[in-house]
Amino acid sequence: MEKLRILIVDDEKITTNILSKMLASQHHIETITCHDAQTALEAFRSSHFDIVLSDINMPGMNGLEMIKEIRKYDKKVKIAIFTNFDNKQYMLDAIEYGVNQFFSKPFKRDHFLEVITNLTNEIMTRRKTELELKRQQNILHAIKEMSVHFLQHDDWNRTLHQQMKCLKDAAGASSIFIFKNRHKKSVTEAERFFTINDHDEALAPDLLHYYDQNLTDWKERLSRGRHINGLLNAFNPDQQLLLDAYKIDTLLMLPIFANNRWWGFLGIGNAHGELFDNASIETLETVARIIGSAINNEQNLREYEIRSTMFEHTVDGIIISDANNLIINVNQAFTDITGFTKEEALGKDPKLLKSSIHDKQFYIQMWEQLQQDGYWQGEIKNRRKNDELFIEWLSINVIKNEKGEVQNYVGIFSDVTAHRSNELEYAHLATHDALTGLANRVLLDDRLKQAINQAKRINRSVAVIFCDLDNFKPINDTYGHTAGDLALKKCSEYFTSVVRGEDTVSRYGGDEFVIVLSAIEPEDLDVITKKILNITNVPFEIDGHVITLEMSAGVSFYPQDADSSIELIHKADQAMYRAKKAGKNTLLTFNRPLHR
Repeated sequence: MEKLRILIVDDEKITTNILSKMLASQHHIETITCHDAQTALEAFRSSHFDIVLSDINMPGMNGLEMIKEIRKYDKKVKIAIFTNFDNKQYMLDAIEYGVNQFFSKPFKRDHFLEVITNLTNEIMTRRKTELELKRQQNILHAIKEMSVHFLQHDDWNRTLHQQMKCLKDAAGASSIFIFKNRHKKSVTEAERFFTINDHDEALAPDLLHYYDQNLTDWKERLSRGRHINGLLNAFNPDQQLLLDAYKIDTLLMLPIFANNRWWGFLGIGNAHGELFDNASIETLETVARIIGSAINNEQNLREYEIRSTMFEHTVDGIIISDANNLIINVNQAFTDITGFTKEEALGKDPKLLKSSIHDKQFYIQMWEQLQQDGYWQGEIKNRRKNDELFIEWLSINVIKNEKGEVQNYVGIFSDVTAHRSNELEYAHLATHDALTGLANRVLLDDRLKQAINQAKRINRSVAVIFCDLDNFKPINDTYGHTAGDLALKKCSEYFTSVVRGEDTVSRYGGDEFVIVLSAIEPEDLDVITKKILNITNVPFEIDGHVITLEMSAGVSFYPQDADSSIELIHKADQAMYRAKKAGKNTLLTFNRPLHR
């Protein structure tokens, strides 16, 4: 996978040098620096970047103006800014323009690299998903072309090399080979029928002996119609010698049957040590069936079976329109995904799915590519019959006759809405407690560090409150763990309701909660801590039972008690244990009692 490209923008060269050096150890990252916003904007327009790191205050065009322009070109690029936390308008504008992360100077290496790692992991995950979806679509496209050339021509061998090369490239493989069994009294050997390999030094034997070369387990599985999928080290020594000769680390073998008889096998290998997933295997099994059909030379029957199976039973939606782009056929998956029946779709323009999310230029570019290349592929947001938006990965092929005139448009699409939802869900789970939805320890540490940095700049204090429920175990023992979980949720809702919007409530573990009060004033602290401790006076109804909670809490302050997040939490924890020893149901500071 290609390197991630980061654009660093700051008029201070010392800042760009510091950030470049911090990122130098990240081998999967390439950095480009600019020292004014206008130059950076021109660089962004002329090249692709995955992340933009920018200062705000720069001569001429400032960082926010540049970001606003960047968002017109790219909605997905990750943006982090070095902001002045004193200027709330900067913050509001940055959020409106889609800034993903905020930093303050001077940069702390560990925090900076942690944030960059989170951003790059999110980008890499998205890339991997998109690449896999694109690979599946490319394979389907190659199969479609192959079925036409293999099943509609008498001499299918004439285009074998071209079609196999297209399939190899679409599947991201390094080699493809076909072996044909020699049928005597029994199948004991197979002869090489076809091979193609990216490595010139790869050796493909003319003959494989199933018994003499210790390949009997391959023979048994393939003859029963089962595939073989494994890494180099999963095979026996003789099999490993064969793979070494082919210069491949991963092997997928698919049986080919013709005339209801095991004819031979299709082999697909790659050199990067990654197993073929189930979706790819199921798709590539169609290739083996197409080859078997071509061998049978039962063109009409086999063509109908293969196309019918792929058309009606694939999980991807298929839509076929005529030269005027009016729908003439759809499959069942189209109905399952969009909600429109075949009868409702026939004779309509595919824009019946249009969501109005994309502007006119989006569709102009799509049709320009279709006219020029005969093919378009990309992500598009459409609308189901019930008006629900969904995201699809769509590939459109132009079908022309022998005169080069457009006859049909064939669209194949997958509903990838769940993939996008899962990405957001995984990102949320990485930083939040699964039960309560509160910040977890990772997000707590990040928020507390930000609060300390902010307090340092504006000369304010930060309070850390460590809360522990005194009577939680009896709730579990008496009413069960379900009631205990409900009690924890009620606590989280209560704590969230009594703190300010800029404060952080975190579930630290078990029945422990940590609350961070940012930029706190003495008069605010007393009011908020009283509300927090008042949880002991609030009755909660859980599963028909009225429960009153008791709680011990400890408070530490920045900068009076400590100047690091770890120490502040530790000292608040110590104060909480002192509160428990003092009789529970109490809140104490690290140095002195606050109130009971």
